[in-house]
Amino acid sequence: MTWTTLAPLVGVVLGGLMSWLAQHTSGRASARVEESRGTRECAEARRCERLTHLIAFLSAVQEAERVAVDRYQHRMADAQWEARARQTVDRMWVTQKTIHMLCAPEVNDAARRLAYAVQDVIRKGPDDPGEPQDEKVWEAIRPSRREFLDVVRDHLR
Repeated sequence: MTWTTLAPLVGVVLGGLMSWLAQHTSGRASARVEESRGTRECAEARRCERLTHLIAFLSAVQEAERVAVDRYQHRMADAQWEARARQTVDRMWVTQKTIHMLCAPEVNDAARRLAYAVQDVIRKGPDDPGEPQDEKVWEAIRPSRREFLDVVRDHLR
């Protein structure tokens, strides 16, 4: 008689335990999925932020290249050009510093080399005094620009 009374109670306890175990396991799996999704979303947001700053750096470098071309191809060297050159170089270095803060060291190193190459060509001009000077400016910058783009491409994959 005792067994007939205990059997339903044992069944209820086992059923409740199995139900709790299933809910607990399901809840943990759901939490892991949510955590994984949050991690992926954060990584994608950071990637987008880095990409935005890398594009800003390239824009600043491009403007600095134009400053160098204006100086050596179009023979500009007045006070207005000098102010523009200082402002452009400052902007380039500020954007490079954001890369230092946000990106991997190899990306930062490539950005620094590119910034120095552009700054040097603005200050000293291209090594080859021949014509056309715009092509000589781009020739002086091209290797460091290519290196930077390659490193960024590999880093963003």
